[in-house]
Amino acid sequence: MNLDFETSREGNRIFRLASISLYAIVLAQLFSCGNRNDQSIKLEIEKYLQTEMKKQQIPGLTYAVVFDNKIIDSGALGVGNVEYKVPTTIHSQFNIGSIGKTFTATSIMLLQKDGKLSVNDPINKYLDSLPDSWKHITIKHLLSHTSGIRDYCQDFPGYPLLGGETGEGLEARKGEVIESQFIKSAASEPLNFTPGERWAYCNSNFFLLGFIVHKVSGKSLSEFMNERIFTPLGMKETRRENVPEIIPNRVSGYMLNDDNTLIHGAYISNFYSTQGDMGIITTATDMAKWSMALDEGIILDKETLQQMWTLSKLSNGLESMVFFGSSSYGLGWDINNYHGIVEIGHSGSFMNGYTANFARFPEKHLAVIVLTNLNPTNVARISYKIAGFYVPELKPIAELQPEANADSSLNKKVYDFLTGYHRGNFDTSEATLNFNQRINPIVKILNEQNELKSQAKLQVNCIKTDRMVDQNLVCWGVPVSKINYYKIIMRKDTSYVAIYFTSDNKIADIGWD
Repeated sequence: MNLDFETSREGNRIFRLASISLYAIVLAQLFSCGNRNDQSIKLEIEKYLQTEMKKQQIPGLTYAVVFDNKIIDSGALGVGNVEYKVPTTIHSQFNIGSIGKTFTATSIMLLQKDGKLSVNDPINKYLDSLPDSWKHITIKHLLSHTSGIRDYCQDFPGYPLLGGETGEGLEARKGEVIESQFIKSAASEPLNFTPGERWAYCNSNFFLLGFIVHKVSGKSLSEFMNERIFTPLGMKETRRENVPEIIPNRVSGYMLNDDNTLIHGAYISNFYSTQGDMGIITTATDMAKWSMALDEGIILDKETLQQMWTLSKLSNGLESMVFFGSSSYGLGWDINNYHGIVEIGHSGSFMNGYTANFARFPEKHLAVIVLTNLNPTNVARISYKIAGFYVPELKPIAELQPEANADSSLNKKVYDFLTGYHRGNFDTSEATLNFNQRINPIVKILNEQNELKSQAKLQVNCIKTDRMVDQNLVCWGVPVSKINYYKIIMRKDTSYVAIYFTSDNKIADIGWD
């Protein structure tokens, strides 16, 4: 009896030990698969980066990867200064362009948290000498790019972003002005549209937000961000730009001329280089600290962050669509549906010679930061490629392995839709009502300049289908049953697109890689 009892107890002990050992093995395997700091992955990433930098002629690049709120990888390649062949290091400081908007938006939300303003306040409460046509513009309109104010950078009758980066606009940005002069200049132009009626990216919005931070806090944007964001987070290698100052570790910026030869980036005056639309230099690892702070709700509480990361709405109640679907804007943040996965981040590009990308995938607990000293570059593709090393679903479409069972039955529908879409006269019956309602009018203007109007033939090939069997994916309020990934060839150009279909094969959304 006792022997049986002891045997039984020993058997249970052995079983428990075996179970614990098996559990440990499983955990080890999971950890090995999920150990995002695996040296072999790092070697693959850097090998890829070397190839991509050579292809795009990027002088220097630095990156960081955050997983489960830890920096699991970072690196630096190339040179920060071509003339002197100064190597890029993880301490090299890059201009991050419009990613700076996330910090300006955060500054505004901090002042709201302090009770010193509300995002629903009209901006004429804080800024002087504004025209009567601006009296209904709120801080929220500025944060969400729905103000209708013209973009000082590269405006175009009706919409910004179509004027290019040369000519009178570039020359104007070489001059030094003061806040009141900028406001007077911006206010002298008629609005592009009634505030809240449409969405149009506008750097002037964040200039004005920076002025509001200055007016309300009594501190310069630089002082405010240092005190409330950079210093508390230990972002010791992050600061506001200052063009004439000698700044250790600041890399030089470059561009490619018409002959595809590397040249220095354009000179932009200190005033235009230091405002709320951009104006920050930093390192990839400091940006990783910023990402972790967002996850932890350190600077702003999660409720406020959720307010910033909610799709902005137009006056008609619809969420604003940025340009080509799949992407929208919150308050200072891009909100994107990338392969059915929510991405919250921002990109940055500045003609003084820098391009950057800050991609965060909250549901995957992953963030990727890539900074370069060349403008322009396809830095978003680089970010997605790095992300794909850790989360395969985030690989760029070009990296996906073609599937034998890809749903090619819709190729003709996609061909007709894309051809018409680019000409501004697509068959609306092929798309959901929600998608049609949200089409940004800028699409037609953009596409009037597109090569497709010359009747160039497309080749449309479905390379992969993701069926949403266990996923509850919704695009613009409509359930999605599958995502088809297409390779599009026009003449010698190749692009990739993800198209989101409902159960009755209507197009609910599109996203370009």
